[in-house]
Amino acid sequence: MHFPSLALFALALYFGFLFFALIYRSRVITGPWLFLLRSFFPNWRFFHRMGHVPTLFVRYADKDNHWSNWQSTIPRAQRQLHLLFHNPEINLALANQNLVDHLSADLQVLSDDKNVEQLVTYQLIMRHARDYLQRHTQAINIQQYQFQLCLIAPPPETNEDAAVLTSPAIAW
Repeated sequence: MHFPSLALFALALYFGFLFFALIYRSRVITGPWLFLLRSFFPNWRFFHRMGHVPTLFVRYADKDNHWSNWQSTIPRAQRQLHLLFHNPEINLALANQNLVDHLSADLQVLSDDKNVEQLVTYQLIMRHARDYLQRHTQAINIQQYQFQLCLIAPPPETNEDAAVLTSPAIAW
């Protein structure tokens, strides 16, 4: 078998797996090896129905233990024509939102005997929140920070936001 045939076979196998995953209806497939493949597949839940959108908020405390207001980590992007083909900042924001969606999905299937802080998505969100504060705040004396996962209601019913998860205060 030479290289183009092997590449076509791998591509056909990939799309075969995707097709099987689309038509096979059962409970959520779990397993440690599937978790590693999750980054290759975007979260397609937004096609099922309109609903609450998982959104991540962060805040920080200074040396006097005064907490800032909650701020969204993924603000609405401005559309500009020159960013149509190359836009790494928006791509990073989309990847981070995909991570928030995965944490929300993990929380829905988390059993009562498991600790949320042991989830890989929780650890990644914790690092993302810290990175966001380092890049987007002017505060110098940050002593601790928190993040909060909220489900934001769609536009007709915007007053029904619900906090799903609030982290403890994390030392800077």
